[in-house]
Amino acid sequence: MRAGLVLIGPLIPILKAHFNLSTTQISFLAAIPLICFAGSSLIMGYVSRLGSSNKIITWALIALSVALIARAFTGEIGLYVFSFLMGISIAVMNYEIPAWVKEHAPKNAGFMTGIYVTVMGIFGAISIAISVPLAELNSLTWKMAMLPWIAVAIFSALYWKIKMSGGGEVVVKKTPHFWQSKAFKNPIAWALVFFFGLESMAFYGTATWFPTLLTTKGFTLREAAVAVSISGIIGSAVSIAVPHYVEGLKDPRWAIVLVSAVMTLGFFMITVQSGPILLLWLTMSNIGISIVFPIALLLYGAKSDSPEATRNLSTMVQSLAYILSSTGPLFMGSLHDHFNSWDVAMYGVVLLCLLQLVTGWVVGKPSKIAY
Repeated sequence: MRAGLVLIGPLIPILKAHFNLSTTQISFLAAIPLICFAGSSLIMGYVSRLGSSNKIITWALIALSVALIARAFTGEIGLYVFSFLMGISIAVMNYEIPAWVKEHAPKNAGFMTGIYVTVMGIFGAISIAISVPLAELNSLTWKMAMLPWIAVAIFSALYWKIKMSGGGEVVVKKTPHFWQSKAFKNPIAWALVFFFGLESMAFYGTATWFPTLLTTKGFTLREAAVAVSISGIIGSAVSIAVPHYVEGLKDPRWAIVLVSAVMTLGFFMITVQSGPILLLWLTMSNIGISIVFPIALLLYGAKSDSPEATRNLSTMVQSLAYILSSTGPLFMGSLHDHFNSWDVAMYGVVLLCLLQLVTGWVVGKPSKIAY
């Protein structure tokens, strides 16, 4: 879910040169999956009727495998077209996994969410670290960087197919589209939309442009990819247990505010310093992102009382939030192009984190969202 998505960041200079792409075209390429995350909500009311989360995740993984293969070997047009299929596949899993956790591990939602997000983050970080070395390995260039994640996707699809076939089906009730539910009129649900959207906007913006940004602050492209990867792995490892403890808090608002403040400080310090010290601030910001993301996912289940309600809230929040996050790469790229400064672009990210802190205080209030 994460690896094939974020490895585009370190490959940007290579893709720009190979296809002669502009900054705007690259920003759009990076935003395609996020646009799909938002737009896929229109089909989730129908997708959820296909059966259990196991079955839906299986078909999504098969589609993801096809998309990753075709994206790598169908030229410039295929790079764009199959990025859409990749985005839709990942979007379906984004919506389904919180419901899967609600179905299969309702009493251990925090622990399961921590495990899932950590593994996803580590694989994403590894893909960033090895993408440039793989691209420089042979004549396949950037295509070579995508091959390992094609293999992982195929293996995952086969595993889920076997797992789904070997276990009992959990039939999911038909649910209304999210805009027809009570949650759509709930201010807390909307605060959760902005909380998740601002966090994702900051993450996808920086994930796209950090390797390029770091090359202006004393790093080579390979060193930049490794720095982003190391900080991502550390952030993911630290975050593994956090959802479990946050789940046990009666009022998680202070925890959410603290983590948002850590993100804000990390991103701010990246604007004012250069050189190896940036690894510290990258790590701090990634720890914050790696904690906020599973907290947002955990809130879907914590604020709903059934798998159907969780799926509905997840679909609403992610579809609307990803409209915001899809602008993240373009937001940073546009600020850089207008002011010719990555520091100014990072000030924009700092502002996003401050807004996230405010909305986090609102969504942290203990409450249930009816659907």
